Amino acid sequence: MKAVLVICEGRHDIIFVQRSLGAVAGCDWFDLPIKELPSPFGDINIQPQSEKGLVATRIEREVDDLTLREVAYPLLPQFESAVLDKAKKTIFMMIRANGKEQVNAVVDLLQDINASLDLGSMEISGYATAFLFDANDEGLAPTLDAFRDGYGKHFGDLSTADHAVWVEAPTCHVGAFVIHKSPSDQTGTLEDHLAPLVATTWPSHFDAASAFIDDGRQTDEAASNSEANRLKAIITSTGQFQHPGAPLSTFVDRDGIPTAQFETCELSQELVHFLQAVPWQESSDEPADVPKSA
Repeated sequence: MKAVLVICEGRHDIIFVQRSLGAVAGCDWFDLPIKELPSPFGDINIQPQSEKGLVATRIEREVDDLTLREVAYPLLPQFESAVLDKAKKTIFMMIRANGKEQVNAVVDLLQDINASLDLGSMEISGYATAFLFDANDEGLAPTLDAFRDGYGKHFGDLSTADHAVWVEAPTCHVGAFVIHKSPSDQTGTLEDHLAPLVATTWPSHFDAASAFIDDGRQTDEAASNSEANRLKAIITSTGQFQHPGAPLSTFVDRDGIPTAQFETCELSQELVHFLQAVPWQESSDEPADVPKSA
């Protein structure tokens, strides 16, 4: 069985990937206990005993020297969910890193995975690492340059790395997917693609929310600092009618935007095509069975 680590900046990015994989590729949630994840993510059976897997080990930490606030939130980057592609015997492990600047912390996680795989026979026979970035105002090319510079020390030569292209590194295949508005406008964020989905789902509320934000925001307020912030404000205002007090991630989830929207979304299709296109090397080893989800 193979694993694709999908490293995202925020929670709504993760949910967008999950919804896209489900709608476009027919993937399923992994709803079983953490210990039943394929090793080394779940429990590792090393005779004569069994050890806790990587996910549980990273969640468990010494808390005596931490404040209550630090204990209340997970140490990032952190595994947040898993999605199964049963047909391709691949599990997508969703990881929240909380920003592009988390290079060292992400590398530490990748080194833990490599060390776990070195322990012996695992249900995961190989993995790939996919990074999901927003181009923001900087644009696609500078975002890719920062990715090559930041992660080249871990993966090696990333000079051929490009948007939605897989590169073979010594430890795994690695690729970056940079969300931008279009081929002609290579700036932007996920919100540029979410806004049309939300507008189609709740058209009258979206129009009202747009008027509320655009007529009321002041130039020195956060909603005016960037187009991404403006769209976040509009999207979250739109969703309040259906889910009062909920964050943006709720409106992207299963109780928000319908699955049919992701099925026809060009970004969802492009992203899923990239995630499923890892050029795995052929192996004579039989792949492990895909665990059954509830």
